[in-house]
Amino acid sequence: MSKKILITEEEKNNIKSLYNINEQGAGDALTSLANTIVDMIKTGNYGDKLKSSIGKFDLNDISSGSVDSKWDKITKKVIDEFEGGYWNPKCGHTTKGMGKSTETMFGLDRYNGAIESTPEGKEFFRIIDNEKTNPGFCNTWKWNYRGGNLEDTLKTLAAKIMKHQYDNNSKNYFSPELRKRVEANDGLLMHFSYASWNGPGYFKKFAKSLEDGVKSGKSDEELIKQAISNRKSTNLYNQDKVASVMTSSDLGLA
Repeated sequence: MSKKILITEEEKNNIKSLYNINEQGAGDALTSLANTIVDMIKTGNYGDKLKSSIGKFDLNDISSGSVDSKWDKITKKVIDEFEGGYWNPKCGHTTKGMGKSTETMFGLDRYNGAIESTPEGKEFFRIIDNEKTNPGFCNTWKWNYRGGNLEDTLKTLAAKIMKHQYDNNSKNYFSPELRKRVEANDGLLMHFSYASWNGPGYFKKFAKSLEDGVKSGKSDEELIKQAISNRKSTNLYNQDKVASVMTSSDLGLA
């Protein structure tokens, strides 16, 4: 009978660090891999055994990581692909199609969206307000202007703002199983990141549909197709572009 090898927490953490393994969702497989590596170290038996164990993980895939580990990149992808830059009627920007919008950046409406209700939201518009003290602000911050050298700072803050929206919506409308499926798949997470812009009503509708899909045993690929179909049944913008990005093998997260 083979003797089970026990490893310390420190040894396990060292192995996780060495192989860049995120423990969330790994469970017993992680312990099995760690035991295998320790066994190889003690016996000198390398080769296929290592390949077999490590093959259970995609070490370059962060889709098994926590939502916090990839939210920033996924949401910046949403901003880059689907959201516009600056808009302010006080700068003479066209009001066509803007409805009751007030002042917006990356699709975040300052007042209608209560963006400044969070610390990140206050900082987001504080940065823009600070730019307004410069002469010729409206000449620089034209319609769809993306912030120049402030763009990445503003996108990072926007991602944090939308994380609050996502957390609230997912708490209200996700079952534990749906959350697990969404947060383990970059395409599905991107769908719900963008749904955080679309509003709680759409978020709830999309969640209910995928909840039914999860209960019926659909695969991730089938859930993505269902999510795309759900969007096509609405009058939301960017439907084809969202479908293209959701089904892309590279969401730009590497």
